[in-house]
Amino acid sequence: MAMHLANAISYITDEEKTQDGALVGSHNCNTDTALQEMLATKRKFGKPDKRQGYHFIISFKKQEVRPETAMEITQKFVEKYFGDNFQCLYATHDNTEHVHSHILFNSVSWRTGRKYRYEKGDWAREIQPIVNGLCKEYGLSIQDIEIGTKEKEPKKWDKTKQGIFKWNHQISLDVEDSISIADNYESFLKLMEQKGYGIQQKNGETYLKPMGVKRFIRLTEISSHYTKEAIEIQIGKSIRHEASRSENRIPRIIRCRKNYKRYIPLSPYQKAFYAKMYRTGQLKRKPYSKMWQYKEEAERFEKLQSQYLYLHRNNIRSAEELENRKKDVSIRMDALDEQRHQIYKRRYPHKPVLALLNIIEENEIRASYYKKGSSKKGSSFYAANYEKWKEAVEILIQKGYTVHQVMEMKERYQRELAEVAKVKRELKKEENLINDIFFEKSRVQVAEKIMPGLEIKENATEIMHKGGDAEEVEPMETEIPAHADTKQLENKPAQSKEQGQWVQAR
Repeated sequence: MAMHLANAISYITDEEKTQDGALVGSHNCNTDTALQEMLATKRKFGKPDKRQGYHFIISFKKQEVRPETAMEITQKFVEKYFGDNFQCLYATHDNTEHVHSHILFNSVSWRTGRKYRYEKGDWAREIQPIVNGLCKEYGLSIQDIEIGTKEKEPKKWDKTKQGIFKWNHQISLDVEDSISIADNYESFLKLMEQKGYGIQQKNGETYLKPMGVKRFIRLTEISSHYTKEAIEIQIGKSIRHEASRSENRIPRIIRCRKNYKRYIPLSPYQKAFYAKMYRTGQLKRKPYSKMWQYKEEAERFEKLQSQYLYLHRNNIRSAEELENRKKDVSIRMDALDEQRHQIYKRRYPHKPVLALLNIIEENEIRASYYKKGSSKKGSSFYAANYEKWKEAVEILIQKGYTVHQVMEMKERYQRELAEVAKVKRELKKEENLINDIFFEKSRVQVAEKIMPGLEIKENATEIMHKGGDAEEVEPMETEIPAHADTKQLENKPAQSKEQGQWVQAR
């Protein structure tokens, strides 16, 4: 993983582009040891993987600024934007017609351990105004700033993939099927429309709207190979391949036998015939799946299934028992709040010691560079960090603690708080599930008041049998009608002997 940072540093500090290294600078780290310090920061906070760093490029107009002035502007930008949080290495290149500066910074803050996150809109809201202000200060025209990284951008969160359906895979199947029989790009779009997709073209991009989905999806978001040019190339290859096969085909007789049960694949002539029928619109293909039509029903089934399983596992047979369960959950959550309060109360007298530990951890790496490189040029850069670290250690010893003892104390409190938070999250989920069950009950009551003759035939056991993939459960001997009153429930028999069936839950 360090290869990305090493290559980037080697590129931006090239002596041929930076006047033999004169146009290279650093911020919150030493120029000569920037890579080692960035990696040490990642190891310290346990974040050595994923994105390694970010790369900004400030471009100046042709022959408008001298390299030394561009270097000053870059230094001021780095100090103003990053402050005392991130380790940066920057350099100005003068080997091209327009002078430009490269800024490479660590993705992990050396002070807090938090990772830098570039959000949509940060460029216009924060970065560009700083660059524009500095350019105006030096009498230059407003410049552009580019943002790049030495790694691939993380995949965007695709909400269509987070449920029980894999929408993008389904769309890919329909796209590939349409490409295989299309004559050109326009016929490809018509085939997609016949499959039930909405089509929209805007700014040279094609957008699809699957059945049951409210928004259009850019076709290139499904796959980078689905650009207009790429699809036209695939269609052309398919047509040429089919033509070459038909030219070289030798006529032959296909023998058929009566009651021959084994599957006989279509002949090349038959395939070509059906392909032509599809192209001319005489035959229409349907999507591979009709899952779009049942999205809401499937989600509701999944919700009802989880509610039924909860009632069965906890042997809850009446609304009163469910209400008692909710009160018990509330009591346990209050107890967890009290437990957390006691942990904070025990930790409070040690806050000064823990604050000293934070100072030690923040300056420990740089203090070690100062001690190891006391005889090397540039070691005085870390003298202030060493003094802070040394002073904090001395005060800690005067209070009767060692650094190791305080670290163990900190980890113990963090572990206790994390355990309390984990249990409370589980109880909160259970509380939400109980509230959903009561909501379903009240909704059925309202429906029956509006339509007195309404009968809801499906019970929880039937739902479980329909699910198929859910875990197997035994039917409950008495089940709760969702619209029934608790008092009526006590007087109502659990099982009807005449009908020989379980009492159905509405």
